[in-house]
Amino acid sequence: MFTRKPSALVAQALCAGALSTVVATATPASAQTLVPCSATALSTAIADANASGGGVLVLAPGCTYGLTTPLPEITSLIAISARHSTITRVSTSSFGILSVSPSGNLALTDATITNGDAPDFGGGIANRGTLTVIGSAIRENHANFSGGIGGGTGTTTRIVNTSIMRNTANVNGGGVANDGDMTITNSRIIDNTAGGAGGGAANDGTLRIVTSNVNENHAGRAGGVANFGGGTTTIVSSNVNNNTSAVAPGGVLNSGGSVILTSSRVNGNQPTNCAGSDVPVPNCRD
Repeated sequence: MFTRKPSALVAQALCAGALSTVVATATPASAQTLVPCSATALSTAIADANASGGGVLVLAPGCTYGLTTPLPEITSLIAISARHSTITRVSTSSFGILSVSPSGNLALTDATITNGDAPDFGGGIANRGTLTVIGSAIRENHANFSGGIGGGTGTTTRIVNTSIMRNTANVNGGGVANDGDMTITNSRIIDNTAGGAGGGAANDGTLRIVTSNVNENHAGRAGGVANFGGGTTTIVSSNVNNNTSAVAPGGVLNSGGSVILTSSRVNGNQPTNCAGSDVPVPNCRD
């Protein structure tokens, strides 16, 4: 639904462990690649890591990698330690920033991903394989579906200690959209916009939002979180507050499948919190 499918509760420690596994498996520390502050060097480093079956790429600290052409798709096991660098599109051409193929496994830390403009899904990061994002900022990206991060069918996406802000989607999932298995932990999904539903997040797979804030997002319907089809959305110890939409509900929408709220707050959304949902959302008050 969200990705025009091509050809068709995890704790923070577990997510951090996943990153360690990727780094350890990709290549030994002695084989880490230091990537100079150059978009061309970053593109070459990704291509070389793909060709060699994986690698650990260590970016220049505080660098801005300005892309004029798309980066190679991640097709192998790659860890990128960004060291507070930014990867951004500086071209008038439309393309997303990072893309993970079905065979790819990307672990990204300490990065800012911005100004992606994907023609289909995942303006910041389009995941068709396995993706872990830790301690990063995904902001001001755009796509048809999933302006910030998109997880396609059969994918695994883990997002930890990350801000997803001011991204836009023409249709669903301004911040994130998920058709696979996605867990968001200790993160902020703030001020994203969707023309359709799910300004903060849209899901028709399995989505878990844990100890996170989904606040001040905007959409045609369900400014906060939208659950579709047979999807399952579980929101634990989190806030879905002050989101807005043109059509109720403003906070959480369930159009099918199940939405589970556990020790979470859905407050101050306009025009409603959950009233008007196609399927009632238990434990949600208006």
